[in-house]
Amino acid sequence: MGALVSTHVTDDFRGARVRPFRALVFDPAVAGDLQSLVAPPYDVIGPEYRDALQSRSPWNVVGIDLPSLPYDTVAATIADWTATGVLRRHDAPVMIAWTQEFDLPDGSHRTRRTIVAVVGAEPYRTRVVRPHERTHAGPKEERLRLMNATAVQLSPVFGLYPDAAGEAWAATGAQGEPDAVITDDDGTVHRLWTVHDPDRIAAVEHALAGRWILIADGHHRYETALAYRDERRVAEEATDGERPYDFVLMGLTSLDDDGLVVLPTHRVLAEWPEGAEEHLDVTPVENSLEALEAALAAAPAGKVAAGLVLPGRALLLTAAREGASAAERLDLAVLERDLLMPALGGDQAHLAHEGLLTYTKDARDAWDTVRGGGAAAALIVRPIPTGQVAEVAEEGGVMPQKSTYFFPKLLTGVAFQPLAD
Repeated sequence: MGALVSTHVTDDFRGARVRPFRALVFDPAVAGDLQSLVAPPYDVIGPEYRDALQSRSPWNVVGIDLPSLPYDTVAATIADWTATGVLRRHDAPVMIAWTQEFDLPDGSHRTRRTIVAVVGAEPYRTRVVRPHERTHAGPKEERLRLMNATAVQLSPVFGLYPDAAGEAWAATGAQGEPDAVITDDDGTVHRLWTVHDPDRIAAVEHALAGRWILIADGHHRYETALAYRDERRVAEEATDGERPYDFVLMGLTSLDDDGLVVLPTHRVLAEWPEGAEEHLDVTPVENSLEALEAALAAAPAGKVAAGLVLPGRALLLTAAREGASAAERLDLAVLERDLLMPALGGDQAHLAHEGLLTYTKDARDAWDTVRGGGAAAALIVRPIPTGQVAEVAEEGGVMPQKSTYFFPKLLTGVAFQPLAD
């Protein structure tokens, strides 16, 4: 793929501190196959799916990461699992090499490569760790209460780093028979290798030295870890040295990895004023989802484009890609500014809060919802190239709500990071 963005940084930029950690992990000899113990990130699990995951094993991670019990009970549960051998802690610091093999709707087969380690917690202003989305206070408050009760980071943040040559992954030496294989509910095959060798770990650290990290998924988790670190530093009057809470559990993938995929998230609208689409340039399309998707795929990359589904029509909407910053020139940003706000009177966050906008990753679901009378309109959007995501972060910008869906998700339950020795 080649380098997607410039890696130039200022002379005083120290780069990310990537370290091994004494991982807390499930012991398969006691807890059974990891397949029944892992779960997707808590923020994509609904109530029915949560129950299904919990039914797979009394030790499924959903019971502690998305608990139905008080947080102090969760802490006692983790202590009990550790005491009875369900969980065990590595004697020495390790990293984990992780591949995910998956198929895309176009039939292509991909493999994404990820290194699980801990990364020094840095405020965004240092530009060492960079966000691309805004967060909300409520989820962070809940996660902070859970972290305060358990003193464990349960779910990894997903981070991206520039590495066109693939040096960091090569340094892991991951090959041969993996330590574990998991096939998740989306059909993704996960393979895990624990990296014990101090020389290989040092080589990974060296390869990542001086690099920055873009948060792809887990902004709330990262900011919660920062808040926890700050609280502990004050409580312990910590002024020097490094402690476990100074680091954040992350899965790290190269921005140039061939398996790095961003899928689109389509917009379904409960209201659509007649003629609202005329805020943009309109081209009628044959009345089928396949024709609309083909027209969208053929639209020039230099223009903003989206497919509009109405009860009896399908339209291609286009507009000039205008804006002072990379964030303002994104398809979704222009659609929000030049279409949704004039037509519906609010940005996407406001419309979602009012129940006028919902999201789906399935274009067929969006089409069928409108044609079945369940919504007034839907916007079928293009995926955002990874390079554009990195460009927005490079400029210090943020993207509209639900702009990116990195697929597949990192599983929770592969490893935990204790925050106190």
